Amino acid sequence: MKLSNRFRVAVVGGSLGGLSAANVLHRLGADVQVFEAEAQGFQQRGGALGSVDGGLVHAIRPDADADTRLDGHGHFYGALWAHLYAGLPAGTVRFGVDVQALDAVQSTAPRLKISNHAPSFDLIIGADGGRSIVRPYVSQGRPAYAGYTVWRGLVPMGDAVGPPSGSTSLAGVRYDTLGFPFVGAGGLSFWNCGVYMAMPESEVERPSRNRQLGRAAMRQVPDWFLPFIEMLFDQRSTLFWRDCIAHGKVTQHAVWEFAAERVVHERVILLGDAAHMASPRTGAGAYTAMVDAIVLGKSLEQANTLEEALQLYNDSTVARGRQLYQRSRAAAAYFAPEGRPIASPKGLLPLGRHARS
Repeated sequence: MKLSNRFRVAVVGGSLGGLSAANVLHRLGADVQVFEAEAQGFQQRGGALGSVDGGLVHAIRPDADADTRLDGHGHFYGALWAHLYAGLPAGTVRFGVDVQALDAVQSTAPRLKISNHAPSFDLIIGADGGRSIVRPYVSQGRPAYAGYTVWRGLVPMGDAVGPPSGSTSLAGVRYDTLGFPFVGAGGLSFWNCGVYMAMPESEVERPSRNRQLGRAAMRQVPDWFLPFIEMLFDQRSTLFWRDCIAHGKVTQHAVWEFAAERVVHERVILLGDAAHMASPRTGAGAYTAMVDAIVLGKSLEQANTLEEALQLYNDSTVARGRQLYQRSRAAAAYFAPEGRPIASPKGLLPLGRHARS
C-alpha cells in the first residue's frame, strides 16, 4: 500500500527506535510527528553501543552515504542518534512534549492527550521505552526483573588503564566483567565497561521511559561496590572502577525482560522496549527496535490495506519478541539461576570489607 502526506503518524518517544520508525514512515510518504518528553536532542548524551549494524542503519536512511564509522563495535549512542535525526525534516521531532495518555483508541483516529489538547492521528506508535505509557492500551503484559543488574562505567581513556575482562563464580552465581573503547562527544575517547551482578529486586530501579539514554551518574556509589569488585576479580579491576568513580560515571542498569502477547491494537502499535525487553547479552536493545522499524515499513509496502499491514507487523514482532525473551532467559541462568535466592552483594562480603551505611 502507498501512504500519502495526509496519513498522519504520531511516534511517542524520540530515542533510536522512535527515530528509526519516523525515518522509515517518512520515506513511505507519511506525515510523521515525533513527541519526546526530554527538552532537547541526544547528540551529546548516552553511553556506548556495543555494536552497530551498518547495513541496518543504511536501510533506515538509504538517502545518506554509507558511513563506515557507524558499522562495527564500540560506538557513541549520540552519533547514531544524530545520524537518524538528520534524516528527518526540520520540526519532525517535538522536544519537551510529555504525552499524558491516549484516547479514542478503538477508533480509526486515536488521540494523544498532550497538555490542553488532543490531536488525532491515523496511527500511533509507542516507542517510549520500558515504562511505556502507550503499552497499556495494547498489551496487558509488564516487564519482569531478570534477577541481575549491569553496572556500567564510563571514563575518559586518559584517566584509566584499559577496562578489565573476566568472569568468576561465587555461591553458584556467575559474575562477568568486560569492556571496550569508543569515541564519544567532541571526539574524546572513552572506556566503556560493565559488570553483570545478581541483585535483589528491592535494590534496583524500575525500567525507565528511555532505557537507552542511561542514568545520570550516581551521587554516591554504594560503599560495598569496590570491595565486592576486588573480592570477585582483582586489584586491576578495582583500580579501573575507582577511576570511573573519580573521573567518569558509574550507573546501575537493572535487567528487565518482557515479550508482549500482542503489539497492535486497532491503530496503536508498540515498538522497541515498549514491545520487548531483554538482557544486553542478547545483543538486542537498540538493534531490535531498529529491526522493528524496518519490519513495519516492509509490512506497509507489502500489504494491500493498513489492517493487513499491521497484522503482518504484529505477527513478526510478537514472534521475534518471544525468541528474544527465550534468549534472555538463557542468559539469566548464568547470573540469576532460577530457584536460587538472590543475595545482596553487600551481604556476601566478609565482615569489615565495607564501610558502615
